[in-house]
Amino acid sequence: MALRMSDQITLIASAAAGGVITTQVWMSGATAHTTTVVALLAIINAAWTTDALRRNRAQHTVTCPTPGCGVKAVFSSVKPDEQVRLITAAVDHSRHGGAL
Repeated sequence: MALRMSDQITLIASAAAGGVITTQVWMSGATAHTTTVVALLAIINAAWTTDALRRNRAQHTVTCPTPGCGVKAVFSSVKPDEQVRLITAAVDHSRHGGAL
Protein backbone atom coordinates (compact mmCIF):
# COMPACT_ATOMS: atom_id res chain seq x y z
CA MET A 1 0.00 0.00 0.00
CA ALA A 2 1.47 3.34 -1.07
CA LEU A 3 1.66 6.12 1.47
CA ARG A 4 -0.10 9.43 0.85
CA MET A 5 2.08 12.46 0.13
CA SER A 6 1.49 13.85 3.65
CA ASP A 7 2.53 10.49 5.13
CA GLN A 8 5.67 10.45 3.00
CA ILE A 9 6.57 13.94 4.20
CA THR A 10 6.02 12.88 7.81
CA LEU A 11 8.27 9.86 7.35
CA ILE A 12 11.00 11.85 5.59
CA ALA A 13 10.88 14.52 8.31
CA SER A 14 11.14 11.83 11.01
CA ALA A 15 14.13 10.22 9.31
CA ALA A 16 15.80 13.60 8.70
CA ALA A 17 15.33 14.63 12.34
CA GLY A 18 16.89 11.34 13.43
CA GLY A 19 19.85 11.98 11.14
CA VAL A 20 20.32 15.51 12.43
CA ILE A 21 20.12 14.42 16.08
CA THR A 22 22.58 11.57 15.46
CA THR A 23 25.02 13.97 13.77
CA GLN A 24 24.72 16.47 16.63
CA VAL A 25 25.40 13.72 19.18
CA TRP A 26 28.47 12.57 17.23
CA MET A 27 29.77 16.14 16.75
CA SER A 28 29.36 16.87 20.45
CA GLY A 29 32.08 14.33 21.19
CA ALA A 30 29.90 11.43 22.31
CA THR A 31 31.34 7.94 22.14
CA ALA A 32 30.78 5.70 19.14
CA HIS A 33 28.56 3.49 21.31
CA THR A 34 26.31 6.39 22.31
CA THR A 35 26.09 7.63 18.74
CA THR A 36 25.21 4.12 17.53
CA VAL A 37 22.45 3.85 20.13
CA VAL A 38 21.03 7.22 19.07
CA ALA A 39 21.15 6.17 15.40
CA LEU A 40 19.35 2.91 16.20
CA LEU A 41 16.68 4.80 18.13
CA ALA A 42 16.22 7.09 15.11
CA ILE A 43 15.76 4.04 12.86
CA ILE A 44 13.27 2.52 15.32
CA ASN A 45 11.37 5.82 15.40
CA ALA A 46 11.14 5.91 11.59
CA ALA A 47 9.91 2.29 11.56
CA TRP A 48 7.32 3.06 14.25
CA THR A 49 6.16 6.12 12.29
CA THR A 50 5.76 4.03 9.14
CA ASP A 51 3.76 1.39 11.01
CA ALA A 52 1.55 3.99 12.69
CA LEU A 53 0.82 5.66 9.35
CA ARG A 54 -0.03 2.28 7.78
CA ARG A 55 -2.34 1.29 10.63
CA ASN A 56 -4.06 4.67 10.62
CA ARG A 57 -4.69 4.39 6.88
CA ALA A 58 -6.19 0.89 7.22
CA GLN A 59 -8.67 1.95 9.90
CA HIS A 60 -12.26 2.73 8.86
CA THR A 61 -14.86 4.65 10.85
CA VAL A 62 -18.59 4.68 10.08
CA THR A 63 -20.96 6.84 12.13
CA CYS A 64 -24.72 6.82 12.53
CA PRO A 65 -26.24 9.59 10.39
CA THR A 66 -29.00 10.30 12.96
CA PRO A 67 -28.38 13.73 14.55
CA GLY A 68 -27.30 13.43 18.17
CA CYS A 69 -26.49 9.71 17.94
CA GLY A 70 -22.89 9.07 18.89
CA VAL A 71 -22.70 5.49 17.65
CA LYS A 72 -19.77 4.74 15.41
CA ALA A 73 -18.09 1.57 14.20
CA VAL A 74 -14.30 1.62 13.96
CA PHE A 75 -12.72 -1.36 12.25
CA SER A 76 -9.67 -2.52 10.37
CA SER A 77 -8.52 -5.80 8.86
CA VAL A 78 -11.96 -7.40 8.80
CA LYS A 79 -13.47 -9.56 6.09
CA PRO A 80 -15.87 -7.93 3.60
CA ASP A 81 -18.96 -9.63 5.05
CA GLU A 82 -18.03 -8.38 8.53
CA GLN A 83 -17.53 -4.87 7.10
CA VAL A 84 -21.04 -4.96 5.66
CA ARG A 85 -22.47 -6.11 9.01
CA LEU A 86 -20.67 -3.35 10.94
CA ILE A 87 -21.61 -0.63 8.46
CA THR A 88 -25.25 -1.76 8.40
CA ALA A 89 -25.43 -1.82 12.19
CA ALA A 90 -23.85 1.63 12.50
CA VAL A 91 -25.96 3.44 9.91
CA ASP A 92 -29.33 1.87 10.78
CA HIS A 93 -30.38 3.80 13.90
CA SER A 94 -33.39 1.52 14.47
CA ARG A 95 -31.05 -1.48 14.83
CA HIS A 96 -28.77 -0.05 17.49
CA GLY A 97 -31.11 2.44 19.19
CA GLY A 98 -28.26 4.70 20.19
CA ALA A 99 -25.95 2.03 21.61
CA LEU A 100 -24.01 -0.53 19.64
